[in-house]
Amino acid sequence: MRLLIHGMNYAPELLGIGRYTGELGTYLAARAHQVTVLTAAPYYPQWRVQEDYRPQRWRREWLDGVEVLRAPQYVPARVSGLGRLLQECSFDASCLYWWSTCLLERPWDAMVAVCPPMTSGLVPGLLARRLGIPLVIHVQDLQLDAARELGILRQPLLLEVLTWLELRLLRQARKVTTISRSMAARLAAKGVAASRLQVLPNWADLDKVRPGPRLNALRRELGLTSETVVLYAGNLGEKQGLEVILEAAALTRSKPSIRYLIAGEGAARERIKLRAQDLGLDNVTFLPLQLNSRLPLLLAAADLHLVVQRREAADLVMPSKLTNIMAAGRPFIATAARATELGRVTTESRAGLLVPPEDGRALAQAVLALAQDPGARKEMGIRARRYAEAFWDRERILGQWEELLKGLD
Repeated sequence: MRLLIHGMNYAPELLGIGRYTGELGTYLAARAHQVTVLTAAPYYPQWRVQEDYRPQRWRREWLDGVEVLRAPQYVPARVSGLGRLLQECSFDASCLYWWSTCLLERPWDAMVAVCPPMTSGLVPGLLARRLGIPLVIHVQDLQLDAARELGILRQPLLLEVLTWLELRLLRQARKVTTISRSMAARLAAKGVAASRLQVLPNWADLDKVRPGPRLNALRRELGLTSETVVLYAGNLGEKQGLEVILEAAALTRSKPSIRYLIAGEGAARERIKLRAQDLGLDNVTFLPLQLNSRLPLLLAAADLHLVVQRREAADLVMPSKLTNIMAAGRPFIATAARATELGRVTTESRAGLLVPPEDGRALAQAVLALAQDPGARKEMGIRARRYAEAFWDRERILGQWEELLKGLD
């Protein structure tokens, strides 16, 4: 098949959408499909274009058998709702160069638009309808709902226009896919018929990420031995509500055997780091985003992982970090209501504890309970790995992607 994937994030980004879209493109190319990706220069989660892609320009490169067409974009120095919208519009406008010079003349068998940004589906949607090409909209994040419910965008007219565009785009798609059952339910409520809707979750690389010894090289680098290590790793953004981790750390600072690690990059990193300094939290250590080669060490070094979300973000996103945590056979504490997707996975797997979102005292109590019960942590870790093997196997989910694309004819 001749496939076009259109989205703002792609390899070599290490986290989030870029990682998963990159692995999808590589898999499809390895299966002898002709894959082209129209994307931007890597910038996430640092919100800064990677040095070897500066200055930004239109460029063509090949990554693992995939033709990657890069388009320059505006990357805001300070992340805000309007800044994000300007970024997305600049990317869409910049992509017109590739459409006009080479993409329009190619005979595509299918197009996949990865959202967010929602706008990445607009041009493919128009062309797919006019040329009779099947279009798949893959929703990684209910971006517009999040912007509305988290107060990121507060302009009623702008929200009304974006809502109209979103509904128009969803109606044009032959298939709409998303990563969780709860997100699928929200899309169904927007009018996406069940026959056009499919859940394709983000996956775990079960061969690369496996249960490993906690006393490993990374712990030795950090001078940690018998301490109970509580880890948050991933995007340090505003949807997570990371202040709750600092609140829990403050409430447990009298327990020197409990150490908190916060590893990653993102729009909220500096603010959270300064807040930790203001609170005098010497039991919290910040680490940079770790390379993929060190990810198994980082996951294994932790005795306990944190998966935190703001209350308003429930079911608007599904934290992708959870797949690797469970593949590594580690227990976790999730800040989510039981009825959310994150709450359901936690309950179904019996691999973690649920606490109310944005409740630092409840989080601290859960940390103390598991820190004092290594037996419970071990059992939860075993159940976590079993759940990952049952539901998040990389090869099986990517195979489902291929089957979906082949069945579009």
